[in-house]
Amino acid sequence: MKLQKTDEAAFSAALPSPIPTFGEATHVQGASVQTAGSLVHIVSGGRFKRFPAGSERIRVERGAGYFKWARGETPFAAGDTFLAEGLEEYELNGAGEFLVVKS
Repeated sequence: MKLQKTDEAAFSAALPSPIPTFGEATHVQGASVQTAGSLVHIVSGGRFKRFPAGSERIRVERGAGYFKWARGETPFAAGDTFLAEGLEEYELNGAGEFLVVKS
């Protein structure tokens, strides 16, 4: 179980090629969520919970805040990338835009 900061190259390598077209946005927990295959695009106004199955790579497109997870809190800012592996849930705290690659 880990949530760790990674580099952009690791995130980019996980992106599907070509990038699929995102579907229509749905509104969940006060956030706008769009999916396209293994990609999830989230625009959150402040707090959003994720319940991943497997691992996820996360890129913070804009905004700042912190992840809250079983082992504490981890800060994030625009441009940061992370790997969430083996987590039952984590929370994005802070208004922002996120791109998630599920695996």
